[in-house]
Amino acid sequence: MSDTPQLNIDLEVPEGLNPALTALGWMVGRWEGTGHGTDHEGNDFQFEQRMEFQSNGEDYLYYVSQTFLLSEDEAEEGAEGIGRATKALGMETGFWRPKADASVEVELASSDGWTEVLVGKVAVTRIDLTTDAVVRGESASVEHLSGQRLYGKVEGDLMYALDRSTTDHELRPHMWARLKRV
Repeated sequence: MSDTPQLNIDLEVPEGLNPALTALGWMVGRWEGTGHGTDHEGNDFQFEQRMEFQSNGEDYLYYVSQTFLLSEDEAEEGAEGIGRATKALGMETGFWRPKADASVEVELASSDGWTEVLVGKVAVTRIDLTTDAVVRGESASVEHLSGQRLYGKVEGDLMYALDRSTTDHELRPHMWARLKRV
């Protein structure tokens, strides 16, 4: 018997997924849940989120995320607030491109008027990302400068944390959530 510890890692790779996407296979699908945030003025809020990662056979995943503000009454109810959002907060869409060296490049476009390129590393079911570049349109609602993101699979759920800096504040927590596969 070996003294080497056995690792039980919950990796999912959907059937037919492009082999270049194996490292991100666990993300494929639709995720929903609630989260918490701090806006750019320092006010706390709670939100509902719907996130989806899909493949079309190419060497990237395409991604869309939409968040909705929960009223204070709904937010106090916790996860039961799903489906009773009061207003749309924002959307992101983009592409996730894993590389053979376990690095990943992510291009995102936000409904808030900016586009961001993030780079990082994949470590099994954990992904750490840092902003490489941000381009803001003239109508950008927030002057986003940089960010850091952490995505991970925890007990079958997708958890993430997003820190952001703007022209008004240094890098600080912005949004974090725990989403369930639906």
